[in-house]
Amino acid sequence: MHSRLLLVPASLIAASPVMADEYLTFDQARTLLFPGSSFTPVSFSLSDEMVATLQQTAHVTVLNRNREVRAFYISGGGILFIDQVPGHDDWITYAVALNDQGVVKGIEIMECVERFDQIRMASWRAQFAGKKHATFNKDKVTEISGTTLSSTHIADGVARILAVYALIMNSTAR
Repeated sequence: MHSRLLLVPASLIAASPVMADEYLTFDQARTLLFPGSSFTPVSFSLSDEMVATLQQTAHVTVLNRNREVRAFYISGGGILFIDQVPGHDDWITYAVALNDQGVVKGIEIMECVERFDQIRMASWRAQFAGKKHATFNKDKVTEISGTTLSSTHIADGVARILAVYALIMNSTAR
């Protein structure tokens, strides 16, 4: 009997995707951020001109994946964004709630890899509340040791969302 040894390159094993854990569905996130409200979708794609404005004026990075803006106007006022940023091993899906003045009401982490889920801590997420585009400094967001990449990318994402609202959405009528 002959046996064969199958060698799989380590790079293929290391490159296998890690699946994110779902912590909140869209309905759960919107209920936490805007309880009892109804929503109207307002999703759109960022044009090359919009991306250039965001990069030049707000100094934010717009990945190809982030060109699709998923947002919802809230019946009682405000807007809810659903966004993704790269985490350490997978994409992080999160929701950002803004009031009518473009001020962060709160954020919720919907999906991320469990071993990097410290970004779900209420105390860490609370530092975004009350921030708006004109005064938000993503470099002042506290990084979490062991989750530095995830916490930095969430700060970048919130900065981009605030810029999209202030420079693009706020200038157009609903």
